[in-house]
Amino acid sequence: MAVATDRTTEFIMLFSRHSQRIYRFIRSLVDNRTDAEEIYQNTCTVLWARFDTFETGSNFWAWSCQIVRYEVLNYRRRQNLERHIFSDEFYNRVAESAMVSIDELDQQQAALSVCFELLTDRQREVLEKIYEPDASPISVARELKRTPNAIYKIMRRAHELLLSCIQRRLNSGDLF
Repeated sequence: MAVATDRTTEFIMLFSRHSQRIYRFIRSLVDNRTDAEEIYQNTCTVLWARFDTFETGSNFWAWSCQIVRYEVLNYRRRQNLERHIFSDEFYNRVAESAMVSIDELDQQQAALSVCFELLTDRQREVLEKIYEPDASPISVARELKRTPNAIYKIMRRAHELLLSCIQRRLNSGDLF
């Protein structure tokens, strides 16, 4: 019984770590959000049902991507979507490209998280406020009792620092 519990825990840990990536991968392959959510639910079920075939210590992301690819193809066949327009090979190539894109986005997000912490408190505060819904440089300037020009300068410097930091980290491979 402990082995089953350990495998369940392993699945939960791996799935929770990769669930958003899996959904983004599906969304990159499927335009319609409702279809993507249905495929995601099916994929979750299949991942759990086939977890006994997953080799502990191997790459869960790569393993789950293979299952996603089959689920997307199966869904298209069941729905008879675009059957005569694109081949399975085409969809496989799109999926391979999407996997690379998602990996790159994850690396950029990791670099951004680290670099964001290097900003000054004022820069972080301005960026957090400026990206709130309905915020503008003028409304942020009023709230922080600064001029709009000062807000623009803080934003420009923060963006420049983030860009150079992210590029350095991505080029060096130092994401953590």
